[in-house]
Amino acid sequence: MKIILLLVLPFIVAVCLADPVLDLTLTAPDGNITGLGYGGGYLWALDKTSKTVYKLDPLTGSIEHSWVCTQTGSKIPTGLTYMSGYIYVCAGTSSGTSAYGYMYNSTGGYIKNFSIDC
Repeated sequence: MKIILLLVLPFIVAVCLADPVLDLTLTAPDGNITGLGYGGGYLWALDKTSKTVYKLDPLTGSIEHSWVCTQTGSKIPTGLTYMSGYIYVCAGTSSGTSAYGYMYNSTGGYIKNFSIDC
C-alpha cells in the first residue's frame, strides 16, 4: 500500500498545484442573476429584478426560452434549482421572512407553490 501511495502522491500534488483552466464564459442574460441551475441539458438562470427564468444553451449561452414568475407577487425571487424535470424558484420578502418555493415545468407552466419557512 505504501508503494502505491508513493507512486500516486506526485500525481496528486501536481493536480492540486496546477493552475485552473477556464473552458468557457457566458454572458448573463440579464443584470441581476441570483439563481443558477443545470438540468435537462440546459443551464437555468433567474433574474431577481425582472423575475425572469431563462433556459440557456450551456455551450453558447443563447436564450432558448424564458418566462416571468408572476406568481411570486411582491416577493423577491432569489434562488433557482432544477430537479426531475421541474424548475423551483425560491422567493421571499426583503426581510427574509415569508419564503415560498414555486414549482414550474420546463416550459414555464406554473404548477404550485409551498411555504419554505422554518
